[in-house]
Amino acid sequence: MIWHYLKVAVRQMWKYKSHQVISALCLAVGIICFSYMWMIIAAVNQAYELPDYERRVTLYMVKDNQVTRSLTGNEVLRLQEDLLPMGVKNVSASSYPYDGEVEVIDSEGRMTPYLVSLAYVNAYNFAYLDKTVQGLTRELEPYDVVLSASFARKAFGRENPIGQSLRFGDEATSFKIVGVADDVRPGTKPVDCYFSMSLNPDVRLFSQVHVILPENLDYETFRQHVEQWVWQSDDGQYTILPGRISDGNMDRKLAQGLALLIASLILLSGMINFLKFVIQTFFNRQRELVLRKCMGSGLKGLYGLLASEVFLMMTLAFFLSLFLTEVVFALLKDRLPADFPILPIGEVYLIQCGVYVGILVVGLLAACFPMMRLKRSTLYAFLQSTRRKHTFRNWMIAVQLFISMFFLGGLIVINMLWDEIIFDGYLPLSRAEQSRVVVLPVNSRYMERNIGAVLDEVRRMPEVERVTYTNISSSIADFSLIDYPRRDGGKSFAVMQNGSPDYFAFFNIPMEGKLVSPDAGHQVYVSRRFKQLLDKEGYDGTVCLGDVDYQVAGVYEALFAEVEQKNYVGSVFFPSATAKSYYILVDEHTSVREFQERLLQLCRKFIPETLPVDIHLLPDDDETKAAIGMMQMALTALVVVSLLLVVLSIYSSISLDTQGRRKEVAIRKINGARPVNIFFLFAKVYLYIFAVTYVLACCLIYIVGIHIAGQFGSVRSWQWPVLLFVLITLLLAAVSGYKIWQVMRLNPAEVIKNNE
Repeated sequence: MIWHYLKVAVRQMWKYKSHQVISALCLAVGIICFSYMWMIIAAVNQAYELPDYERRVTLYMVKDNQVTRSLTGNEVLRLQEDLLPMGVKNVSASSYPYDGEVEVIDSEGRMTPYLVSLAYVNAYNFAYLDKTVQGLTRELEPYDVVLSASFARKAFGRENPIGQSLRFGDEATSFKIVGVADDVRPGTKPVDCYFSMSLNPDVRLFSQVHVILPENLDYETFRQHVEQWVWQSDDGQYTILPGRISDGNMDRKLAQGLALLIASLILLSGMINFLKFVIQTFFNRQRELVLRKCMGSGLKGLYGLLASEVFLMMTLAFFLSLFLTEVVFALLKDRLPADFPILPIGEVYLIQCGVYVGILVVGLLAACFPMMRLKRSTLYAFLQSTRRKHTFRNWMIAVQLFISMFFLGGLIVINMLWDEIIFDGYLPLSRAEQSRVVVLPVNSRYMERNIGAVLDEVRRMPEVERVTYTNISSSIADFSLIDYPRRDGGKSFAVMQNGSPDYFAFFNIPMEGKLVSPDAGHQVYVSRRFKQLLDKEGYDGTVCLGDVDYQVAGVYEALFAEVEQKNYVGSVFFPSATAKSYYILVDEHTSVREFQERLLQLCRKFIPETLPVDIHLLPDDDETKAAIGMMQMALTALVVVSLLLVVLSIYSSISLDTQGRRKEVAIRKINGARPVNIFFLFAKVYLYIFAVTYVLACCLIYIVGIHIAGQFGSVRSWQWPVLLFVLITLLLAAVSGYKIWQVMRLNPAEVIKNNE
């Protein structure tokens, strides 16, 4: 009997093969989105929910009710002694990771340079983070270093690194490798080298100080005792403020819940599309159901028939999701950020199997719905009830359309905020000119040592028009701040930039004044906005910045990409002979990508292969833009997926509607119905759904937008609701218009003749 049900289900699927593929594709996309988001959240939770999570406490140094500074290594040892009477035996201390350059010395004395992420820690930090350290059995000595497992493989291959050594930057002193630690868990910043806390015992490095409370000591008792301490330091008195790690758990869980909700909406939309099609096709077969029941089929048999179709369709969607996962992984492998948690594809497959089992159970339960209706009513009543409007289907389409409108409206608002926040800056270079500026960062000691030779060859290239530099670490919009004491006794802040004085000519920034030498001391350029403030306060040719007087050498319009903000009085530019990033403008006839390749080959004459040379274009130089761009890309993917689901869902529904009501349309046309009547016969329900979901989606987008970015005018703009209305209207018209147009042109004689 089961084999018979499967054969009937296969025939039914083949009859509606295009709709079956659409439904399976929608469900497969939902399975992929939900599975991967679930895996990412699980990986991030592993980084936070360590053993004894509820007893983990962070300690802060507080002065005047504000967290003020980090601790030194000696202060960490002192803190550990003070906590010992309370039963707290160890204190975990670590600095924030930052970038550095090391030279690894192998067993044959060869030195290989690497750019690494490093941190200063004490030995207990590894136990606190539940890490296993191969080879380490004691506290770290001043010139000990522990490598991460990934960096050890990168630098030494299969060779055991313990006992080998490395150098830090230009320092002649070597560090002994005493251990290899497990890699950090996904979701946290990776660290390659762990240096000893005792190397710089008097430097305030350790802002991450943690303890694990003993089982016999509750948090409230510990907090009351510690907050009574007065910490005497050379810069005043401090108190120690403890905070439980679990106290910040709610915000993290809320963010994870929101991310999982978004992924669940995609899965829900795919599930709705699937169930809507199955139930609608089952109701369209009411004659077959009645005939089978009259011939003796029971409800179990009819349910077995429908359950077979559900099983086959969901299994098809499951295998399609496995195939699409392989495709998605291959496409995204080289396009995701380096720190993005790439999870083992095998684990993703396991989650997909679990999701498949879950939705299969839901699908089999949903298949009971038409059976219950058939059981509760007579055959005649069942035939009459199935002719009514598909209320369940319409509600499901409304949910799908609402999800799509919410995602699409959110993307439109984010793009408007992007233009308002990012592109509101001062950009005297056109976008075409910006795309011809190549950025060469000085990110290593080898690059710093050989940059002169590299630039000599660059300047001799005929396609190079101009070269300048700035003394910043990364983004050209990564400005620093400097304080300006006002005449009224208050203090304001100005945006600060430094670099070559020809910076203004390179970026087409109007400047009035003289060009000074890069190494000229106590010379500064000020922006026009800052100059206006100085004039109001009695400008005399000098300005005090950071308690130092500077001679104003000139006035410029604004820094490149500077955004005028009320919190700052303007900007200043200091001439500097030190460079961290060089900017190279090539002529408009040159292929920028080919020039980047040539520049990379030139740098490789001086820079070892183990050191990265991050040559990129000026539009890619802003980390803020990159972060917003990633958010845009993620939301765009969600918009595309949700719109695809709703388009396929409406197309499937309108196809079944027009196919199942051809005889009704023929009779209406014979009785004088006009094309407009036929149009509203099919489109009326979708117009109602569109009107209701549009109003609800706009209200939700506005509420969320006001809560998150209410200070920006884009959220309150009338433009995004109009654009959302136009886009969704065109989309629905394109999806449903062709099928309705086909049925409007139907020949009643052909329908009656073919007995459709």
